[in-house]
Amino acid sequence: MTAFMNVEPTAVNLSAVTEMAISGEMEASTAAGAAALTATTPMVTTSDDATFTAALNSAGAGYMAASQAHVGQRTAYAGAQNLASLGYVIQELMSATNVNNII
Repeated sequence: MTAFMNVEPTAVNLSAVTEMAISGEMEASTAAGAAALTATTPMVTTSDDATFTAALNSAGAGYMAASQAHVGQRTAYAGAQNLASLGYVIQELMSATNVNNII
């Protein structure tokens, strides 16, 4: 089948699957490190250690939020790729059946 506008739906679908796999790996590795990133405790009970621990936990929480946003964007991109692939397949089917003359 000749691809509409030189797009190969199988290649687009493979890219979408790759994006989802990368998203899953990122989500798993971030979740595995969540405790180390957000649950630090002061070594000694001084105000400096408490402040430093709070800063570390805050930075870890920021990293977790950024990572989750990135995974969300990758997932949305994969969904858009799947939708685009479907659109190209439908266009090819419509061209092959000459739908314009039927309507």
